[in-house]
Amino acid sequence: MSDIIKQIAEWIKKYQHFLIISHEGGDGDSIGSQLALAFILNKLQKEFFILNKDPIPNIYNFLPGAEWIKTQIDKNLEEYEVVFFLDCGSMERTGLSLPQGVQYINIDHHLNNDQFGHLNWVNPRMSSTSEMIYHLWHTLSIPMDVSIGENLYTGLLTDTGCFRYSNTSSQCLHIAGNLIEAGVDPSRVASQVYERKSSSQLLFLASALSNLKLTEDQKIAYIYLGKDVFQRYGATREDTEGFVNYPLAIDSVEVALLFKEVSKDFFKISFRSKGRVNVAAIAGVFNGGGHYNAAGAKIKGSFISVWNRVSKVIYEQSSF
Repeated sequence: MSDIIKQIAEWIKKYQHFLIISHEGGDGDSIGSQLALAFILNKLQKEFFILNKDPIPNIYNFLPGAEWIKTQIDKNLEEYEVVFFLDCGSMERTGLSLPQGVQYINIDHHLNNDQFGHLNWVNPRMSSTSEMIYHLWHTLSIPMDVSIGENLYTGLLTDTGCFRYSNTSSQCLHIAGNLIEAGVDPSRVASQVYERKSSSQLLFLASALSNLKLTEDQKIAYIYLGKDVFQRYGATREDTEGFVNYPLAIDSVEVALLFKEVSKDFFKISFRSKGRVNVAAIAGVFNGGGHYNAAGAKIKGSFISVWNRVSKVIYEQSSF
């Protein structure tokens, strides 16, 4: 057991009032780790509040405790003694105005983390923040149940791409096995996350794939989604979950990109790599970040100018 996990466990025992925050645009790992931590604190009879900038995506509404995630708070933030930041490479990624004069605990597995907490537990070797919360649970020696387990398993499943990405370690799979032994139904979780699509969502995906383009050498593939496409299918940003992974199925492709138009001349970009290209470093050039094989950034400019800038950096930093 590392010293930093011991310190975090001691702070949990010492304090009573906790605020749990994660990044905007929540995903399976950020939400799963938040809810799992909330159940852990609840078992220890601690008071907690989960605050995110964005509502929980519909696909994660099945998770135990999903109703605890709020986008507004009805008390002074400074009344909390400790703020947990989960899965956040920086405070800016929360998109929130944050309390001052309280203790910050920063738990994250991203390569680029600002180390902004009073306690910083940052370990890029972990598959997910959910895996880190599992180790914290183990240190606190409290009983495991399906409420904690289902949330942790969802984080593991989604951040490893159904245990397909290179961050799928033997330790990660061992933890997943332990959670299944504790009562988590892997078929149910996978079905809830990946098999609940409306007809309009599938038509939205079909439209996205029809816009797939490749560079001349077929090393980079990208999809462009303008605001008009979102409006046509009544789609939201959460409906694009997983879209960027489809181009990676092309044998020759090393890097896949998804350009989402947020507003005029402003794009949110998702990056994916098969492993030869560090897309976290590429996203970092544009003040973004993430993991070696999966990252994101926000860039201003016309689509052509943004594409030219991004593709130039990819070729400059790649060996293909």
